[in-house]
Amino acid sequence: MSAVMDRIDDKISFKPVPYSREDVIRIAPALRMLLRKNETSIVVFKTNDLVSQYIEDEKEFYSIFSPIKNNQILNKILIPAYIVKYKDIDKQYRVIKEELNRRMDINIITIQDTGVFSWGGTKVAADKRMALFLDLVKVKKYSSLNNKINFSEIENTLFQSYGKVVLESQRVEKNLSEKIAIVTGAAQGFGKGIAESLAKEGANVILADLNEDMARENASKLNREYGQGKFLALEVDVANEDYVKNMIWETVAEYGGIDIFISNAGVLKAGSLESMDLESFELSTKVNYTAFFLCTKYASEPMKIQYRFCKDYFSDIIQINSKSGLEGSKKNFAYAGSKFGGIGLTQSFALELMEYNIKVNAVCPGNFFEGPLWSDPEEGLFIQYLRSNKVPGARTIKDVRKFYESKIPMKRGCQIEDIAKAIFYIIDQKYETGQVIPVTGGQIMLK
Repeated sequence: MSAVMDRIDDKISFKPVPYSREDVIRIAPALRMLLRKNETSIVVFKTNDLVSQYIEDEKEFYSIFSPIKNNQILNKILIPAYIVKYKDIDKQYRVIKEELNRRMDINIITIQDTGVFSWGGTKVAADKRMALFLDLVKVKKYSSLNNKINFSEIENTLFQSYGKVVLESQRVEKNLSEKIAIVTGAAQGFGKGIAESLAKEGANVILADLNEDMARENASKLNREYGQGKFLALEVDVANEDYVKNMIWETVAEYGGIDIFISNAGVLKAGSLESMDLESFELSTKVNYTAFFLCTKYASEPMKIQYRFCKDYFSDIIQINSKSGLEGSKKNFAYAGSKFGGIGLTQSFALELMEYNIKVNAVCPGNFFEGPLWSDPEEGLFIQYLRSNKVPGARTIKDVRKFYESKIPMKRGCQIEDIAKAIFYIIDQKYETGQVIPVTGGQIMLK
């Protein structure tokens, strides 16, 4: 940055302000669909104490762009629109649609008393466009304090910082380029592997987990490898409604919508009828069953809005179920029962949501022996099954593993790539919903 911008940064800073999350979750997905020029697009929302000064008045808003009015390139990067806010959402949608139809090249939109939305064909472009706008807000505020500014120097600085990046930001065409995906339970195990698989195919991924530190570590690694801003870590307890609502709000504010929701977070408490306590049973039900209801309820909201404004757009909700959801499991009834219930929810949600082009399917993995669910030295299934005498005659963890491997025709456990291929199939196809795909190496065969 130039010395002028450094001086402005020293004087002007942003502070967060409250905003209506309900307004954002209703408006951002609509803008995303109305503005999209490719298969996907990204919309980023921001508001803060400085921005709020300029979104209450249309004239004040447009004055922000005066420093770049003569720069043809920067004027292409920021093409603003100011839209009056209406309480009636249907009227709000009509006004937004009319404005965007009138000027198809708009890419930075202020909704009065709400905040600013920036559009981009990629997450990088949307983020850079928003950053340019926020710098112009700083310039506007700084100049209002009777400070002299070298506008030509600022113009060159802004072009160097944002112009080339936005204009040259190209979609790398992959199967899931710039799709927006949430994966719960993404700190480790299947969830971590699924997030990495989606990243390789070009998706933006929100890694949601109760273990926020581990999820953030995974997201940081992916951002370094695939591009800053494409991956976000969020703390979430999937069995807590407030956490789930916040997860959806944060995702929509940061990316503009949701294309793929993968409900992977789960818990397993093995034990016989005699040894199982009510607390453990209810925990299994809350995390494996009730949480899927909560996640589907709130994830489907922005998906429905996306469909409203683009009738050929498909979204996916996928539950990572289990082979235990396909047949009973001795001394593992709490887990199996919750997973059986998950399949019932999958089929029922599929019937209800298909009218919005939201496909709901389930993947039932076999045993992922290398994952923490099985291999954790304290709470893993190997040690749980050994303690509960689920495997007759087993004296070591190695005995338990050998016993379960012998049940699989393929003679090996399920791997991340096996699950990823099933997920990619579900997303790619447009003619199946309410289906359950076993990925068990032949151990479970549907009848």
